[in-house]
Amino acid sequence: MIYERKSSLNRVIQIKVEMKELEAQLEQLKKELNILRESCTHEFEKKDYVQKCMKCHLIESLQW
Repeated sequence: MIYERKSSLNRVIQIKVEMKELEAQLEQLKKELNILRESCTHEFEKKDYVQKCMKCHLIESLQW
């Protein structure tokens, strides 16, 4: 029983560490995506209410 609790606690700590690492990776990927979108020469496909770049997938609202 004590071993199970210790094992569970260790797994919780491991999960929290992995989550922090993934959050940091996600932030880095968001930054990279923004840089790519800023330098993209957009080719928009227009719908009724939005337009989406076919290259970088940037979505802009057409509603003002």
